[in-house]
Amino acid sequence: MKKQILLLAATAFAILNFGYAQQKPADSLKALLKAHPQNDTIKVQIMFDLAREVRRSDTTLTDSLTEQIFKTSEKLNYATGKGLGLAIKAARYSDVNKLSQATEMFEQAKSILTSSNYKPGLIYVYRIYASQQMDEGLYPASLENFLKGLKLAEETNDLRSAADINRTIGYFYNIVGEYEKAIPYQNDALRQAESIGYKNGISGAYNAIGKTYKSKGDYPQSLDAYTKGLHIHEELKDATNVQVAHMNIGDVYERMGNYQEAFAHMRPALAYFKDKPANTYLPWILWVMGRAFTHMGRPDSGYIYARNSFEGSLQVNYRTYLPEMTYLIAEAASKLHKWDTAYKYLALSTAYKDSIRGVEIARKTTMLQSGYELDKKQTQIALLTKDKQLQMAENKRERSFLVALIGGVLSLIVFAVVLFRNNRQKQKANVLLHRQKKEIDKKAAELAEQKQNVELLGEIGRKITSSLSVETIIGTVYDNVNALMDASVFGIGIYHDEIKRIDFPATYENGVALPAYSNSIYEENRLATLTFISGKEIVIGDLQAEYKDYLQTVLVPKQGQQSVSLIYLPLRAKEKILGVITVQSFEKNAYSEYHLYMLRNIAIYAAIALDNAESYKKLNLTVDSLKKTQTQLIQSEKMASLGELTAGIAHEIQNPLNFVTNFSEVNSELAQELDDHLKAGNIDEARSVLSFIRDNEQKVIHHGRRADAIVKGMLQHSRAGSAQKELTDINALADEYLRLAYHGLRARDKSFNAKFKTDFDHNVGKINVVQTDMGRVILNLINNAFYAVNEKQKQVANAYEPTVTVRSKRVNGTVELTVIDNGNGVPEKVLGKIFQPFFTTKPTGQGTGLGLSLAYDIVTKGHGGELTVETKEGQGSEFIIQLPAN
Repeated sequence: MKKQILLLAATAFAILNFGYAQQKPADSLKALLKAHPQNDTIKVQIMFDLAREVRRSDTTLTDSLTEQIFKTSEKLNYATGKGLGLAIKAARYSDVNKLSQATEMFEQAKSILTSSNYKPGLIYVYRIYASQQMDEGLYPASLENFLKGLKLAEETNDLRSAADINRTIGYFYNIVGEYEKAIPYQNDALRQAESIGYKNGISGAYNAIGKTYKSKGDYPQSLDAYTKGLHIHEELKDATNVQVAHMNIGDVYERMGNYQEAFAHMRPALAYFKDKPANTYLPWILWVMGRAFTHMGRPDSGYIYARNSFEGSLQVNYRTYLPEMTYLIAEAASKLHKWDTAYKYLALSTAYKDSIRGVEIARKTTMLQSGYELDKKQTQIALLTKDKQLQMAENKRERSFLVALIGGVLSLIVFAVVLFRNNRQKQKANVLLHRQKKEIDKKAAELAEQKQNVELLGEIGRKITSSLSVETIIGTVYDNVNALMDASVFGIGIYHDEIKRIDFPATYENGVALPAYSNSIYEENRLATLTFISGKEIVIGDLQAEYKDYLQTVLVPKQGQQSVSLIYLPLRAKEKILGVITVQSFEKNAYSEYHLYMLRNIAIYAAIALDNAESYKKLNLTVDSLKKTQTQLIQSEKMASLGELTAGIAHEIQNPLNFVTNFSEVNSELAQELDDHLKAGNIDEARSVLSFIRDNEQKVIHHGRRADAIVKGMLQHSRAGSAQKELTDINALADEYLRLAYHGLRARDKSFNAKFKTDFDHNVGKINVVQTDMGRVILNLINNAFYAVNEKQKQVANAYEPTVTVRSKRVNGTVELTVIDNGNGVPEKVLGKIFQPFFTTKPTGQGTGLGLSLAYDIVTKGHGGELTVETKEGQGSEFIIQLPAN
């Protein structure tokens, strides 16, 4: 039975490999399954091979095969079959981004298949599980599983799986930015796929090679590789991968600045994937298109695409391109002058970049690669040990034979001598073999030590680079250096170019912090200065014996005692020397090569951390400066509005005050006349005059109350600190500000004249608004309208009648307030920018560019409404405020 199974498996393998060259592998497997109706373990394995082949192209068949695998395996009590079913089901969960369920099933499948030692299934689990972990950003775990799968594939001569894994490892190194490591894996993948006619593997290798060339900036080579992959997918009629190839080609064209070609490739891919279930392709497409829009001068569209890309990636837990997606949001936001948003996403991009491609990842991937190489060395040791054991057994048998021969006849002595001589030679060979084993053991120990050092340095680096505070960074460096070597004296000096000094903000002697001090870079008799200026290390084991190699005389330390052993290293970051680090001891020759090696690496981490801290400090200063400037400009805009409002109020109050003054003067004259009539006894005349006085008094009271109402109304509209919404007659508010705006402009420019009118829907009623804020919006829109008609009046003949209309109406649960002018309208080329901060069409000095931006924020963010514009060049504009009705 066992021989029959082996024969059938070999036949299946031969048919499958032949199928790569003759037809699709899936068709070969379907034919093989049809030819094998028996429900046995061989059928389970064929169903597994077919399910993994059609997993992406035919999900219905895949799910059906998975259920059959489970049922057949349960009937046969075939544990390996259950593991294979779990592997396919885990892969399907991974495809639809049910990652927690996928992870659980991958672990179960791995456990079962490890117990049964079924290597084809284990290889598949390691490969698909590692790909999922790579998309989640779990890079060390991903690489570990890739390498385990590759090792099994090479041991079993499974070239197809080896090609798939080599290609994906190349893709992995491409993601983390190590392109030179990616290339050998991708070339191996192409060679292995071509050797067995594995077309999907060949196209996949071309895609991986295209990505590496793209990342390196070699776009012609990248397009060539991607196009070769596209032709294979078209030949195979693989619709999904055809669109993936178009995505990749579009990405290259975007990087080349050929946006028309980029959109030509990206838009069909977008249409294909947007209706597919949760997938990682859609966020990637949106990211590339967002880049194209941003770089071609349409940052508003770029911003929307970038946000959708980022949010889509979070929904499907696709972390690979989060640094680039958040950076694109920051880039587009900065071009739209959304400084807070730009800063927020720039910081987020840096955080994602550190988590994905930071020191910790490099450390762990290096450690895994070292472990992979160490496994190979240990395999060699095991083989040599086995050879030695066989040799020892052989020697033992020969010695027994020699003892037997001693008791033999004398004629065999010559043969015994020869045998003894051979035995001596074999003993020498054993000695040589033992020496070789010791050398291999030594190499293995060195590799293990290197692995331990890499792990230790990675942990130290993670701690040092996790802070953006200079004080915390120095303290962390000291704690770790002091744990590795004698750091009786320790300090980090930071160079400040503006004062030409090296500051030591924190130094330690025997664990006690010393006061801060600094050295001028012109003090050439100090080791810190020499290290900084020369950029070279200084290592001294005995100061009194060696100081003349560097100094004319030994100066007394500015803080603490004189050291005997000293190390000074420059702190370099981005080809720039930031300062120095020093470790000192009161003992002679206190430091070994190991100490120097570890300190060099720690100095690299310290320099990176200090450079990050300085960049972060500068960024904060820039943001603070921008915020202050923005606040000042906003205040300027508010003061400009206040000036316009004050002029209108003054005009409104002047009219009733004139009436009060005039009628008061008339009453004064009538009072005198009344007195004369009373003295003359003309009672009827006196009564008539008194009646006039009373009428005038009523008029004085009326106009006084009118002035009082105007003042109270303005106080109501502009009282400080009132940000509460309240029921407001929007018609009355608009009418009030229309008159105030007109009279304010008239007060500043006597030549200004325009017609203004209202068209209010009295069914609008009262709505909830913040009166001061909404009044500022209305005033800004009306002022802009009067400005527009005034500018047009200066340009055209007298037949033109400048007109501004304010209209209100209730529409489908909303209230619309429209400000209409018959000015020149807004040019189409700037229409998309008018609500952006700091954009203005007015001459320099006549506008801050914040009026419409503030109005837009008040309406949309403060009131949940909309502010839109409709315009025709040369005919005028309509600014429409839509607010929720009560």
